Amino acid sequence: MGRHNAFTFPYTFFRERAAAVIPQLMNVGFTGINLALNYHASRDFLLRQGPALEYLADGFHYYKPDLSHYPSGAITPHPSDCLTDNQMLDEVLAAARTESFEINAWAVFMHNSAIGFRYPEATVTNCLGNHFLSELCPSSPMVAGYITGLTSDLCSRGITSLAIESLHFHGAHHGEHHERFFLEMSEITAFLLSLCFCQWCISNFSGDGKVLQMRVAKLLEPFLADGDPWLTLPLTKENLGEISGRELLAYLDSREATVAKRYQEVSAIAKGNNVQTKFVDQAPLISGSLTTPTNKSWQVGINNSIIDRTIDIYEPLIYRESAEEVGEVGAHYRESLTSPITAILRPTYPDNRSEATLIDKVAALRSAGISDVDFYLLDAMRPRDVEWIKRAITS
Repeated sequence: MGRHNAFTFPYTFFRERAAAVIPQLMNVGFTGINLALNYHASRDFLLRQGPALEYLADGFHYYKPDLSHYPSGAITPHPSDCLTDNQMLDEVLAAARTESFEINAWAVFMHNSAIGFRYPEATVTNCLGNHFLSELCPSSPMVAGYITGLTSDLCSRGITSLAIESLHFHGAHHGEHHERFFLEMSEITAFLLSLCFCQWCISNFSGDGKVLQMRVAKLLEPFLADGDPWLTLPLTKENLGEISGRELLAYLDSREATVAKRYQEVSAIAKGNNVQTKFVDQAPLISGSLTTPTNKSWQVGINNSIIDRTIDIYEPLIYRESAEEVGEVGAHYRESLTSPITAILRPTYPDNRSEATLIDKVAALRSAGISDVDFYLLDAMRPRDVEWIKRAITS
């Protein structure tokens, strides 16, 4: 059958005690949960425990942080971005121990406007000097300290695994509520517009980062003044090299090395606490990544050959409508990587509309050599969806 975790918001345990919820989930066939303990802002219509419209605060820590885990100079969670006690988390962990049920901490690392607005100097800064306040830069020493502190704190609490989301760079359109880009924008332009040239990214680069920054700004001038010259040109490293020169490709290598270093630091801390690391891979959501998502990972600063050797489990978001597509993506990951793979499926709209399709998707993953499947998002599921999961994983 494999192992099956439900991605879960804390609201599940704000509305019902863990001692009641966990046996319910075990009856479905879940072996654990990935509990959001650090998450970004969202508005969610939750259904499993009855309809409720809930708002998650940006960059919120759903526990009381222990700041002794954070190194000197690190960004630390602000008191207004945390719970005032650990009652919810402690109850969940205690109930899970009784039932031999896995509790994994699910943390969103770099997508954090709460920190970004307080520390704009620690955010992604493009070639024009614009700050993406929703995106922390992993090159910043203050952010690196936050990453290690967050990891150390969560891994000290008795969790089984750390589900790592958003520990990388992001694109221009990944960020804020009601975004407005009233411009027709190619993938190349969007990439160049979001490429970070903060002081730390520049200092990590062996070449002349300042000159490169000015070159990229110059390349964007036609787009800013009139129109995008690359609307029909796909975003590839080859095309970027032809447009901007080989030095830009070396700059991308530099930021991949930085991201890899952050993963190596997180992995070392987790291993020291006997905690597994799971890379929640968003590559399948990148434009153009239909069946070969890892080929697009470089766009967010992920070098799979290094990350594959660093983390314990790859966990890609295989959000596809058909079982055939799910199987193709699963096979791609199994063939491309050496790490164990856990697939993430949504049993709900827009990916899934029937029990039979979900059963076929799980079967397709098993045929691709992937028996561990997690499901997103427990709180937002109808009770019917939970029953579909039960039948899919027991078929």
